[in-house]
Amino acid sequence: MDQATLLWTLASTFFAGLALFLQKIVAEEGRNAALFAMISYGLAGILAVIVLLTLSDVPPEWKLISAFGIAAGTIHGLSNFTRIESLKYIDSVLYFPIHKVLGPLLVVIGGVVFFVEPLTILQYIGIALSLSVPLLLITSVERHRQKNLSLGLKLLIVSAVLSAASLLLSKQGVMYSSAVILFLVTSQIAGSAASAGILIKQRGFRYSSFLHADQRDIYLSALSGIFSFLSSLSLFMALSTGFVSIVYVIQAHYILIPIVLSVWWYKDHINLRKLSAVVVSFLAITLLAL
Repeated sequence: MDQATLLWTLASTFFAGLALFLQKIVAEEGRNAALFAMISYGLAGILAVIVLLTLSDVPPEWKLISAFGIAAGTIHGLSNFTRIESLKYIDSVLYFPIHKVLGPLLVVIGGVVFFVEPLTILQYIGIALSLSVPLLLITSVERHRQKNLSLGLKLLIVSAVLSAASLLLSKQGVMYSSAVILFLVTSQIAGSAASAGILIKQRGFRYSSFLHADQRDIYLSALSGIFSFLSSLSLFMALSTGFVSIVYVIQAHYILIPIVLSVWWYKDHINLRKLSAVVVSFLAITLLAL
């Protein structure tokens, strides 16, 4: 991996971690996930439009790029909503390590199958090692500690599958020349539209449905929009030059930020078994990134 791709990947990792912790806050406070995501994606889309109009030219393949952006953004919006719903039932210390092994595993498989990305023996060992992480995290004890372990895990799996699909579509979309900013615009707008659709389904198509946001809703959503914009821009820049299977598994380190912050701020449960699982997940990610 060249230095520029690595720096873009690390920047995306940092901002994604901050954005993800905001989702944990929304889940802990029982706020509406769809409303939060709609505002967050919308602000990120506005920032992307500003960048597009001031710093970027529209690429010739804009129709194809837009199509991939709309598909990736819509799927990512559904993944984000499902993630927050899952965090309402299980701890972040349980959710994030599993999600960030499952998601990268699916992306690695997609990268090899669809983009013919070569992997080393150590990276395949990392894939095998990553399969042990759920076994370390899921025990009979968790069924009593979590609010609803079974439902939380089902939502987690759905979120991971959707997230992986969105990443693979993103890789395809940013492979065109000068595609990154346009792809960012269309994907963020599509994510906001998907979240708005979920909100309408929840509350009905009434103008008042979109006014049930207090000052804290706006504050958390705006912060998330800024962090998501910076993370997505950095990720798409990295994907435009690097392997999706390597970029994403390195970026998966961002789970460290919400886990540490959740244990410190919300006193989420942690023990030696879970700590070992986190360490194993990072070891697996490291091997995959070699």
